[in-house]
Amino acid sequence: MRQRAITISGVWFLWINLLFCLFILGRHYFSPIKQIASITQSYPVLELLMGLILAISSSVIFLLRMAPDQHAEWLSKCLHGALLGISALWVCCFYIFIASGDSRIVFPFAALLIFTALISLYFDTRVLLSFTLPIWVVILICNFVYPSDLTVLNALLYILLAGLFESGRRILCGWFILAVRREHENRDLITQLQTLANRDPLTGIANRRVFHLLLDKALQREEQCNSPLSVIMLDVDHFKKYNDHYGHQAGDECLIKVAKCLEDAVRSTQDVAARFGGEEFIVLLPDTPAQQAIEVAERIQQNLKALAIPHAGSLVLPYVTMSLGIAIWEPGMSATRLIAQADAALYQAKEQGRNQWQLFHTEE
Repeated sequence: MRQRAITISGVWFLWINLLFCLFILGRHYFSPIKQIASITQSYPVLELLMGLILAISSSVIFLLRMAPDQHAEWLSKCLHGALLGISALWVCCFYIFIASGDSRIVFPFAALLIFTALISLYFDTRVLLSFTLPIWVVILICNFVYPSDLTVLNALLYILLAGLFESGRRILCGWFILAVRREHENRDLITQLQTLANRDPLTGIANRRVFHLLLDKALQREEQCNSPLSVIMLDVDHFKKYNDHYGHQAGDECLIKVAKCLEDAVRSTQDVAARFGGEEFIVLLPDTPAQQAIEVAERIQQNLKALAIPHAGSLVLPYVTMSLGIAIWEPGMSATRLIAQADAALYQAKEQGRNQWQLFHTEE
């Protein structure tokens, strides 16, 4: 965030430097006082310095505008280097103004330059002080080296300027830190909301919404690659009797264990186990032919058997079991039809006595 901010604000600050240079170079054309001669006529070096500031500022603005990656690290380093160089040039310019006796322009221009730097660079203290501190120190010292009638008053003004600058910097930094903290909190909140939107709140595995999104993406990929894809629909046998016998809290704990069992049975992170609703689950198996899908189904049954969750109300076995329906995707098949086939195979498994898997077969 800091790098992005300095890249954006740095462009505005470079434009300010350009405008200041143009005003100084052309100020004698607008001055009604004939006694004020163009300082560039007396000090050709100043004109050169102004030209360097214009060239550096324009070049960096062009680079920042034309770069394909506006937040590249090298752009930020380029901007930092340019600001340090421009600061040194401004130091020389203000020294020439004071040494020539034309000090009236120094304080207003230096104050404007320092405070525009504060507005643009407050979030990076190192860069801000690197730009402003040399200007402030050199002007203050030159104020005593080349004394005038207002030497003491000018010194007090520059000290007051330093106090205002520092207090403003601390206030702005406080706001910036608060903004960064709020942005981090918002990002964390968005991450949590995305997790809640993508995960089943009870079991922690993917929910039905995410499963449909992942299935659609998987089908698009399989259409292009012409590779197999399988889906397993699962249902906890006689789960209503489980809830009636052990209570809903025990039922929730049972579903959590079943979900963990599914996650342990899948092969890789590409496979997705999701809660489809109630005691019904579904597993997405990309790049999986029928035989591998059957192996996953059998592994689920083995893992569940190893858990041996008591189920006194079951009409199948005295521990929790599941019925499974397997469907294999075929080219041109929609997601809705694939899920319907898995559901039909699950229904067949229940009809055949539960605690088993069935592979969907198209009736001839």
